[in-house]
Amino acid sequence: MRLTVLGKSPAWTDAGGACSGYLVEGVEGRAFLLDCGNGVFGKLRARRDYREVEAVVVSHLHGDHVLDLAPFAYALTVGPDAGSVRPALHAPAGAAAFFRRLAGAWGDEELIPRAFALSEYEAGDQIELAGVAVRPHPVPHYGPTNAIELEARGGGRIVFGADGRSSERLAVAAAGADVLIAEATLAEPEAAPLSERGHMSAAEAGELAARAGVGRLVLTHISDELDPGRALAAAAAAFAGTVEIAAEGSTYETGDPG
Repeated sequence: MRLTVLGKSPAWTDAGGACSGYLVEGVEGRAFLLDCGNGVFGKLRARRDYREVEAVVVSHLHGDHVLDLAPFAYALTVGPDAGSVRPALHAPAGAAAFFRRLAGAWGDEELIPRAFALSEYEAGDQIELAGVAVRPHPVPHYGPTNAIELEARGGGRIVFGADGRSSERLAVAAAGADVLIAEATLAEPEAAPLSERGHMSAAEAGELAARAGVGRLVLTHISDELDPGRALAAAAAAFAGTVEIAAEGSTYETGDPG
């Protein structure tokens, strides 16, 4: 299994970058997309034919994780090979109504359901894509949100923490993972009580990675306006393993290459 970063920006896009999006390649050249935030579809097209993507998995229904489903849907429904493929779209409960409201804002409620075979997953589900086991784990954020666990053949695991505050739920989901991709939106921890927080700092991500006993920590959902050296140092002060900041094109491999 190989995961490639297409976009790692927070809700405001990095200069020349994209919001949340990761290309996951499994067995026999098969691939799917994890999140599809604004800017991601163009980054995908620079690397792979979008018609070869068998599915999209969405961690939660915030704009920076889903907005490029619209151009992806237009490519599938009015592009040169319109109707030739209909990828699966796995999203949290309530997604069907949400996507109709989203595209309904410009008069086409059926755009996304027409382009994708939409299904809504529940906690505890396991989805098999490209020979990779995909498991959603609810984590605390603003609104329903899921960390996404990816397990390759041979048992290698990458856990994408999505968005959210530091939590025992995420620590349990990530326990022993080869790679934890964890958000580091904040320069400093929020002052609000933990139960009211929606994001993490790099220091909190490092503490969580240490608690979970992961092999490598990748900081994501972090703006290019923050000091990367300071973020890395803050995470490394709590986590003794390898720490890096997600960058467009960075790849992480684990498990049986298929």
